[in-house]
Amino acid sequence: MKTLKKDGIIISGFGGVGKTELGKRYKNVIDLESSPYKYIYEGIEKIDYEKVKGKKNRKLNKDYPLNYIHAIKEAVKNYDIVCVRYNGDEEIDFYDTYGLEYMVCYPTKKAYKQYTKRFKNRGNSDEWINKNKKYFEVAYIRCKNFKGKKILLHDNETLEDALIKRKFNLIKK
Repeated sequence: MKTLKKDGIIISGFGGVGKTELGKRYKNVIDLESSPYKYIYEGIEKIDYEKVKGKKNRKLNKDYPLNYIHAIKEAVKNYDIVCVRYNGDEEIDFYDTYGLEYMVCYPTKKAYKQYTKRFKNRGNSDEWINKNKKYFEVAYIRCKNFKGKKILLHDNETLEDALIKRKFNLIKK
């Protein structure tokens, strides 16, 4: 089994690769959703972030992205694997700017064709799904050209499958 460094690793994954499910199943993994850092959700105790992704009426948090970067830096102290959002237009640039070491996780073009169904099953809006489809080609090229570590998902493979295959130590809840 791979022994992880003292601080955890950061995996920046495309939507639908299985970050949230991984965080639910393993106690040494966290899915650090960016929405509560990027937006202010006043008066809402529990929110289904998948259902509000892409909504235009959300109020931006003035502390973003520094609040998210700080949360990531704290999470790597407490978790072996910290899953974060991949969005080449936003977060990836922030990770680079603030010196975070990360790997990217993305699907092949063939595998991505299944993601629309995953998005619908988890409650994403059609608007968000269509925006994500348009963005995929640009993001795919950026990941393909990424010089750091990568996890490329094939067919129905998820991030969990890829980590198990690579013998990462995942501790079940």
